[in-house]
Amino acid sequence: MISKSDRRNKIKARIRGRISGTPERPRLCVFRSNKQIYAQVIDDIAGNTLVSASSKGITEGNKSEIAAKVGEAVAKKAIEAGITTVVFDRNGFKERLVAINRTTKVTKGGRTFTFAAIVVVGDGNGIIGYGLGKANEVTTAISKGTEVAKKNLIKVPVHKGTIPHEVVAKFGGSRIIMKPASAGTGVKAGGAMRAVFETVGVTDVICKSKGSSNPHNLVKATLKALDEMRSPATVAHYRGVSVDKVFNG
Repeated sequence: MISKSDRRNKIKARIRGRISGTPERPRLCVFRSNKQIYAQVIDDIAGNTLVSASSKGITEGNKSEIAAKVGEAVAKKAIEAGITTVVFDRNGFKERLVAINRTTKVTKGGRTFTFAAIVVVGDGNGIIGYGLGKANEVTTAISKGTEVAKKNLIKVPVHKGTIPHEVVAKFGGSRIIMKPASAGTGVKAGGAMRAVFETVGVTDVICKSKGSSNPHNLVKATLKALDEMRSPATVAHYRGVSVDKVFNG
């Protein structure tokens, strides 16, 4: 099985093969470590970093709020430098491999291996999609899964880094329960569910999986639950009340 670092390097190399920054339209590159997030606007032709910003020194807010502040900082610097258009380089972070399965077919001529990859794709701001790719090579299976996921995107109402309300969903043999959590709780979920939440941009949630731990069913049950959620603004509109009254009664 391909390692996580090798997989990300392959994704990064594929993206860089298609994206290049110019003086008129430089490349915006985003890098995220376990503690910090960095953003650079780069002119690849000259090999220069035009402007940059990072989360160092920013302590207030959750991860999403800190990332937004870094985005505002790099955008302000870019405008001051006369840069109004950039090409975005996601640096291999946007797609997430949930699980990969290998099957073996034994024939007279030998063994034939086939790989099935479960991939989730999101923008970290409420957009998420799921795809299954099958091929004779791992990288090809992941690429196919990514393309399928991009065709099945849904919008999730993420409210202050968590889900707006409790929800229960079932798919196949998997049954899940999801509850909102206060800031700083983190993602209390495991396996396939954690990959979905981290990709969609949910930073605080409490989840419990009951039944099958099959990653296919878990991902589909999680996406089904997220798709059934309604935003506070939608609920307030249907009830004819304010958003504040939806939460406080």
